[in-house]
Amino acid sequence: MAEAINNDQKVIRLGELLAQVGMVQPDELTEAIQTSADTGLPIGRVLIMSGFLTDQELQAAVQAQSLIKDKIIELDLALAALKKVSQEGVTLEQGLRTLGWVNKRAASTAKLGEFLVMAQLVTTEQLQEALRTSQETGLPLGRILVLTQTLSDELLTAALTAQVLVRDNKITKEEAIQGLTSARRRRVSIEVSLSDHGFYKPPIRASIKLGELLVLAGLINESDLMTALELGLSRDVPVGQILIQTGQMTRAGLDAALKLQELVTDGTLHALQAAEALRQVVLKNISIAQSVAELGLLKSDPSETIRLGEILKAAGVVTDEDINRAIELSIKNSALVGKMLLVSGTIDEGMLHAALRCQFLLREGFLKMEQAVVALNYCEKHHVLFDEALNQLGWTVRTKLRQDG
Repeated sequence: MAEAINNDQKVIRLGELLAQVGMVQPDELTEAIQTSADTGLPIGRVLIMSGFLTDQELQAAVQAQSLIKDKIIELDLALAALKKVSQEGVTLEQGLRTLGWVNKRAASTAKLGEFLVMAQLVTTEQLQEALRTSQETGLPLGRILVLTQTLSDELLTAALTAQVLVRDNKITKEEAIQGLTSARRRRVSIEVSLSDHGFYKPPIRASIKLGELLVLAGLINESDLMTALELGLSRDVPVGQILIQTGQMTRAGLDAALKLQELVTDGTLHALQAAEALRQVVLKNISIAQSVAELGLLKSDPSETIRLGEILKAAGVVTDEDINRAIELSIKNSALVGKMLLVSGTIDEGMLHAALRCQFLLREGFLKMEQAVVALNYCEKHHVLFDEALNQLGWTVRTKLRQDG
């Protein structure tokens, strides 16, 4: 099942947890697993769409699974609390509290409301009113404060960022509060405020936050990102995991975003390129390598570029005449040559993708031309993907994209 957590220790699966509590029946779970496999949707989202589970029940179960995994609560306590969620309509935290459990980790974590009051961004009365509304509606505290116009989106972002920095031991709680107070007064970002006070130095290397990458790619909006970030902080769960739980991202989409985030950090791509590549990966359901190759994002020395047509010709897939005809239509652009060969029916889409992937590996020095020719011929003969051809030929190619052939 997709919800299994990769870990050395045995972790209860989400479906097993739901079934033990009686939130979902075995036949309903089996049906949801099949639908998830057919559609690619997260199984939790399928259970909700099928009416087998409510949003609150799913969130409680995922949160309980995380607490069990981190050895914060025992399985028996989690099951008892989840039964209260199902039968009484309470949150998992409320269910655990009625059973006498105290979250020592949460008690030591700086809370959003505390930050906001101490930095004088909201009053105690405004906070209490927002907390009551949050409990009644189930919406996160920060979102309530923004919706009631008690707090701006910018200040909520600053407060959440400060929380993250405190959690990661980058700054102290006192420094965070001073930075927030200064950021509000001077109308600057929290990073600028903290840096000016000498509390925090932003990374020198180019980088992009996961949430920023997702927003830049147009996959989520800023409001959803802030909600996910706040939920993640309150539950001590990564923001990416929250987006998966709420059905806003798939596991494959999140993994692609994390890999592209690394490519920005190591200087292979800049932020806008990574965002466009991620958008194509998610919308077209293609690999990162294929997206990067088709968009022509990787830097290369024009004098050393191996042209797509030359690769196909060397493999005997096309002739000089085919290439010349395509070049006339494509002004000698490698990617366009491939598209023209596709349009003219000289090659099919599978061969185009194989050639683009091959071109990338050649250009980056991960593959030799002799290997490329053999692999492309293998692709054409056996109708397999280029990486599958490499694998079946017994060649392993480790690239910057951390994809094994």
